[in-house]
Amino acid sequence: MIVFNLLAGALLLLTGFLSVYLRNAVHAALALAANFVVMGTVYMVLQARFLGWVQIIVYAGAIMVLFVFVIMLLHAAQAEVGFDPLPWMRPAALAVAAVGFLALAWALGAARAPLAAKASAALLKGGTALALGPELWNTWRYPVLLVAALLLVATVAAVALIRPGKEGA
Repeated sequence: MIVFNLLAGALLLLTGFLSVYLRNAVHAALALAANFVVMGTVYMVLQARFLGWVQIIVYAGAIMVLFVFVIMLLHAAQAEVGFDPLPWMRPAALAVAAVGFLALAWALGAARAPLAAKASAALLKGGTALALGPELWNTWRYPVLLVAALLLVATVAAVALIRPGKEGA
């Protein structure tokens, strides 16, 4: 089990690093898909079968196919990533990211308080949807909504920054 944990951790770090630092957008999306598959495998080893299959089917399957289609539609695969069309926006983006991180950290801290490690393992009963649903929408409601908002803003920003016909894109 220790070997699996080390291997999975190394693969998660490697694919996460590659998804951020690869200059070709399609290669970065494929590295992110590999990250999702490894994460789904980790969930299954932790006996959260439903969460593992959702991670693989929904994220590594459907959402990554959508990302690859959007990348190809926007012609971002032809150009190297790295041009910064709005350099003045970097400090504002860092400030918004810091506020978002603090809000997410607060929500996660507030949600974890009522759960002990032993109680949460007993509540999830092997990661089935019936056990996971009430826990997710009662205890973890605000962190889930904050992550959803973060993903929506990131998608809109990516499409706004890399649209065809724009100078430098």
